[in-house]
Amino acid sequence: MALTDYKTALVTGASAGIGAATVRALAAKGIAVTAVARRVDRLEALATETGATPLALDLNDTDALYATLEPLEVDILVNNAGLGRAMANFLEAAPEDIDLTIDTNVSAFLHVVRALAPGMAARKRGHIVNIGSVAGLYPLQSPIYGASKGAVRLASQNLRIELLGTGVRLTEICPGRVVTEFLVQAAGEEAARKTYGQFDELKPEDIADTIMFAVDTPWHVNLSTIEIVPTEQAFGGVQIVPMNN
Repeated sequence: MALTDYKTALVTGASAGIGAATVRALAAKGIAVTAVARRVDRLEALATETGATPLALDLNDTDALYATLEPLEVDILVNNAGLGRAMANFLEAAPEDIDLTIDTNVSAFLHVVRALAPGMAARKRGHIVNIGSVAGLYPLQSPIYGASKGAVRLASQNLRIELLGTGVRLTEICPGRVVTEFLVQAAGEEAARKTYGQFDELKPEDIADTIMFAVDTPWHVNLSTIEIVPTEQAFGGVQIVPMNN
């Protein structure tokens, strides 16, 4: 099924960045979008701009998540909500930062899929887009965040197997560096200022365009994993460290 076969979408983490850009892109194609986030003021502004339906919800409230999402009939799920805490130094990470990152990026991520995917499978129609990260593919000195996105990676690949025969497609998008509020929330404004601007980085609209491309492929095509990075950013290789004599 291509984009023209879908009527509804739900985007988590919709109040800014990739989520907001995706809401705009889907709404521009005539999709009825439910925009999910915690920041009510931003959701309402986005709803006014795009015509999306705002849904203020804390995804870490599991009971509220199921009560709110399970009744919805959703064709496209963009599972985008996530955060990163204690990115710089795992050995000094606060326990609550570990818990919050895993609760949001893994547990809530899985509960959102569990709430909506059975309805897609029953209707034989749907596309799940999970926002992973290159941090889930390569070692990037972010053990907590990397572990959470590694979980997204394997959950996506395993779920692809379970979805066989249902007509529901699943795509994992793994971005490199994107200029959003993510780094500000993860490490603070000073760290963001020092990091961003070193080269021509991705914009949220670049990821939204990639999501739209994946969803709009013919029904027999499933783009399982898409790694998208700036031209001047690459991963892999070997770092040589001189041995001490």
